[in-house]
Amino acid sequence: MAVLTTTEAKTKLLSMIRKAHELGEKYVITHRGEEFAILLGNEDYEGLLETIDILQNNKEIKNIKESLKNLRAGETYSFEQVVGRKQKK
Repeated sequence: MAVLTTTEAKTKLLSMIRKAHELGEKYVITHRGEEFAILLGNEDYEGLLETIDILQNNKEIKNIKESLKNLRAGETYSFEQVVGRKQKK
């Protein structure tokens, strides 16, 4: 994650926005030596919001833990078992 001052960020803002959107780059913007803001693309932002939502939902956490337990125990299903048809290659 690149670290820039507010002055540097001002001069590079459009480029930073494009890189955040297209390449997933993230930036820490400092002001007077203190971390002040983060710039990240919308896709990363939406992913963070979704992660927070999941972590706040005890039922979702329980389902994830149960799924991981099943996976470690080898209790899995094939694509065909789940969807009802063979997977296209």
